[in-house]
Amino acid sequence: MTPAPNRLKRLVRRAFAKAGLRISRIDQQSEAETARLKAASFNAEHPLPEGTADYLRHDNPRLMALRERYNALTVDAAVHSLWNPQRMDRQLELSHFRGDNVYVWQLRNVREQARLKYYLFMTYAQGIDDLGLLGSLTEDGLFGCWTFDYPNHPTISRDLLDSVNEINFLNRHLNLKQRDSFRVLDIGAGYGRLPHRMLQALPNIDHYYCTDAVAESTFLSEFYLKFRGCADKTTVLPLDEFITAAPDLDIDLAINIHSFSEMSIAAINWWFARLAEMRPKHLFIIPNDQDRLLSAESDGSRVEFSDRIAASGYKLIANEPIYRDPCIQELIGVDDHFLLYKRVD
Repeated sequence: MTPAPNRLKRLVRRAFAKAGLRISRIDQQSEAETARLKAASFNAEHPLPEGTADYLRHDNPRLMALRERYNALTVDAAVHSLWNPQRMDRQLELSHFRGDNVYVWQLRNVREQARLKYYLFMTYAQGIDDLGLLGSLTEDGLFGCWTFDYPNHPTISRDLLDSVNEINFLNRHLNLKQRDSFRVLDIGAGYGRLPHRMLQALPNIDHYYCTDAVAESTFLSEFYLKFRGCADKTTVLPLDEFITAAPDLDIDLAINIHSFSEMSIAAINWWFARLAEMRPKHLFIIPNDQDRLLSAESDGSRVEFSDRIAASGYKLIANEPIYRDPCIQELIGVDDHFLLYKRVD
């Protein structure tokens, strides 16, 4: 009679095989694959759209002008503890900005068995997708995005799955789908991942503002949101323009995803001073350290800043792991949290 452990292994292997998955020993991975899981990389399977390679260059006049403007700023938000030019040069291939890089880790976040872990993430997302976004949002893999294909399922990526998870969380707590309209501000919008997805998922968004203290991010957001046909409902505000515009912005929801956690406490305080001017009704944060709100100082130290949020008039109303299923959380090995705040004064 087959021993129970061996029989279980065979059943598991058969189940994953039906999904196009193969379980292998970590030490059987090629050296190239192992190296790819530890460094910035991009997927070159899909060619760049015509003309974009000539635009997405470090010597693009628009990007050079933004860098000059940002370098001239003296505000705390413009002083970077992590997002310095050396890091950007080392980790960002500008023409493949949707690869595994400073913006979105796609392979490095899961390391070994990436294909298996993204399958688990996909099945989890299907279970919480009350808005049916996996049936309406798509992934084309452009600009270096790592994608995964499984039998009888659409192509997925971390860009897509993260967005589906985040939008469903926000809708679950704020009932966004049923609103007549609302306005969003994305602080640290990166290349424009979430604005693109939210505008596709929620056509009742009146306007989506993006701002960032990194010139490359502003440059890429401008390009990407226009490329995706989102220009009519988005305004990408370079940091100097945001400073001028902030007091007059009428914002319902402010968003910060893995951005405050990569700033100094001085920069964080600067941003919360701006939020105090705008008084958005809700604030959505995903920190880097579970549900702990910690800065990233240049000397490697960390400063807790939850008191700054409370002092700005915000009360925590939801704190959830991004994977509410503890088994999925353990198997994927990611324990980030969604934090949602409401303005109370």
